[in-house]
Amino acid sequence: MPRRSPVDAQKFQQLSPSCFSARGFFGNDTRELEDIIADDQATLQRLGITMDLLVQALRSVYHAALQTEGEWADIAPGVRAECLACRGRTPSPFPGEGTFPKHQVRVIREKDAQSFTITPLAIHLIEHHGFFQGVGSPFRIDPGMAADMLGLITKNKR
Repeated sequence: MPRRSPVDAQKFQQLSPSCFSARGFFGNDTRELEDIIADDQATLQRLGITMDLLVQALRSVYHAALQTEGEWADIAPGVRAECLACRGRTPSPFPGEGTFPKHQVRVIREKDAQSFTITPLAIHLIEHHGFFQGVGSPFRIDPGMAADMLGLITKNKR
């Protein structure tokens, strides 16, 4: 395990498994938080997509699925989303950032069954921290896959 400054150690602890996050926000990813963020940012840059554009698209899909009250919402050709309404709220792993509804929106591409799950907390972590979560985290949103499934990538960038 790498040696961390007290501030970095506190961040790592907040993102690790707990009573609120079960498996934590890193999944089985062994990279440092800063490396995960940098790699995902590099993916977006390579694709020519801003984080704001992706966050806006994720938020739009989340709200569209929420409005269907459990029915499938057509998002893009061959891509659908459904909302699993959950009671309660979950806190941000970063102190002072509040709590977020536990609703989950599953986005699935029918041709290959690729999927990811959007939560209000996941959107917040991306928007405010650039953190898409670690590989293997149940709520990781891979920026490349999400951008592709949501139709944000032009053909010459794929």
